[in-house]
Amino acid sequence: MHLIALLGTSPAVEVLQHYRDPASRFHLHAVPAGPVPQQLSALPALGFTGALLFGSEVRRDAVALVRASVEAADLQAVNVVSVAGGQVQGDYVGAAAVVDGLRHAGWDPRGARVVASGGHDDVRSLLRSLATAGVVDITLVGPDAPAAERALPALPAGVKSRALPARDPIIPDLVARCDAVLRGDGNLKVPAESLGPHLTLVDVSPNLPSEPRATARAAGVSTIAWADVEAHRVAATLQQLLSLPVDPAPLHELLRTV
Repeated sequence: MHLIALLGTSPAVEVLQHYRDPASRFHLHAVPAGPVPQQLSALPALGFTGALLFGSEVRRDAVALVRASVEAADLQAVNVVSVAGGQVQGDYVGAAAVVDGLRHAGWDPRGARVVASGGHDDVRSLLRSLATAGVVDITLVGPDAPAAERALPALPAGVKSRALPARDPIIPDLVARCDAVLRGDGNLKVPAESLGPHLTLVDVSPNLPSEPRATARAAGVSTIAWADVEAHRVAATLQQLLSLPVDPAPLHELLRTV
């Protein structure tokens, strides 16, 4: 059985440590908080196959400590590490699996316009994958213009993008004309008059206020909760680590209790 560490702090860690693989292929073990260098260096000696990393700070700290993939280096964040030959290698995966989950939920990224909030790595990686999947217009909203500009990731050529402060008066119009809103934090206020059946609302982070989601559903908006997003992301990181298929459905059942 593969032993996999859960590093960092997140509501996901609290419930994932109780997950039991039906085929007994791996065991998830939550590691107490501590210095990231010591945690990563201990993985080979303690017999861990690798680790899943949670929280932007832990993921940023890990980049300089592992052999990082191109994607992880670009994002300056690592969300999965593997132990091979006594060395620790890092990658950032899961966003493509979230995009596939959105497709299965009935949302097509091709030709779509997206408005998002949040400057952390989960939002930034998802925007990159959406652009690769066919999204043509991306707006990233931050608490102020400099923060939004810093968070906007590099996107493929041909994708229109803009970084805006939360108080920019053009945002309600952009939301009214977009196809999906990604809530990565509470900075994006979606006016009720901008809601409608044309829109899909996706929660990319946990513990966001539920009232906007309820208001959106009442207006005919399709909503996708964080638990569904995180289940696909975690399943993808486990598959990357183990080279084995992992069903996101049981993970979703646990995460929806957060």
